[in-house]
Amino acid sequence: MTKQYRILMLGYRKGLVDACNKLGVHSTILIDPWEDISELPACGDNEKRIFVENLSKDETTLFSLMRSNETNFDAVITTEEYFVVNASILSCIVSKPYIEPYVAVAFRDKFYQKKLLRGVVPVTDSWMIDDIENFVIVEKYPYPVVLKPVAGAATSYTYIAYSQEELEKCIELHKQKLAENPAEIPRSMVIERFVYGDEWHIDGWVLEGKLQSFTASKYNFPLIGIRNGGIVGSVTLHPETNKKLYDKFHQFVEKALQKLGLKNSVFHMELFKNDENDELIFSECAARVGGGFIYKAFQYLYDINLYEVLVRLALGEKVLSTPAKTSQCVGWTFLPSVSPTIKSLPDSSLLMDMPGVLEVEYSWNPSKEMPDTKIDTTQRTGQVLITGKDEDEVLRRIKDVLNYFTDLTKN
Repeated sequence: MTKQYRILMLGYRKGLVDACNKLGVHSTILIDPWEDISELPACGDNEKRIFVENLSKDETTLFSLMRSNETNFDAVITTEEYFVVNASILSCIVSKPYIEPYVAVAFRDKFYQKKLLRGVVPVTDSWMIDDIENFVIVEKYPYPVVLKPVAGAATSYTYIAYSQEELEKCIELHKQKLAENPAEIPRSMVIERFVYGDEWHIDGWVLEGKLQSFTASKYNFPLIGIRNGGIVGSVTLHPETNKKLYDKFHQFVEKALQKLGLKNSVFHMELFKNDENDELIFSECAARVGGGFIYKAFQYLYDINLYEVLVRLALGEKVLSTPAKTSQCVGWTFLPSVSPTIKSLPDSSLLMDMPGVLEVEYSWNPSKEMPDTKIDTTQRTGQVLITGKDEDEVLRRIKDVLNYFTDLTKN
């Protein structure tokens, strides 16, 4: 890139900042009180940070930008789920949108998303609750069902109910949370039919509506299982040894993304696969890079960074598909919560010495509150990237790492 491009970024994400720096793009990063500013690295030479009272409110964002005389950018981007629509609307004012606001809404409102896709690809049945505070059950739902925010993220405030009695209890529990914190707890919810089967995530990008490189990865268990102590992680299937399955995913994913209107963007889609009848059922999709080490697994397989792809697409560059660069398989896992009495975490070299471990990243230190991995899918002590000759070996190595880490952190 010869021109000095300027990008406005909603929320701080190190991987995205690093991508801008590598590409020579100046980043102006908007941060609000949600960020722990004390934990952020020092501001680099090719970046600027501006404080905003509340990034979810467009007017407060514009206040800060205009006070700072920052109203002209080449693109506005975010990797934060809650700011996707805000970034799109803001881009219409200070830049030009690479995702139109109506398209951004289709990737945030999970009820509207499924409404668009119904009849295009198989989707879960869903029922909208505009305001749970005034909601009373009048329908007979096909239990089990899931109750969740219509525009949530990371399984926060998500419940599963196996009967009307259990659903009533879940609704009452959420109403109690709402009464305690009305400013933060979502009121608009959706009831969805529970889907049995393995949960998968598909990650990659589209160019002019056509699916480019992508990975198909199977979660180690359905994400709602974190409530029972499951640890988030997945194993990526290699496209060369799973061509038939990748072809099946390709048709499904491209059809869904085209209906949702995504033209030039990265994406993170979740779906269920029923091994008994081989059916794929759409769950939800985000127009952003997937969380955790998903982008690391993608980069290991294709030698391309999804954050860099996001920046390049947002700036109008054509990023074409690339073949896999390794025959190895890859996966990743979060590390579980440890005892709050732990004074320090094990030296990361102990985990790095285990077979197949490529990278270890701790995200918690004993001076901070212990993350509870049962709350949502962002909570973790750390995460590990692991490789192996095939999917089974990667999964075994993930289990070995988790067992070893648990042994190392016992009191």
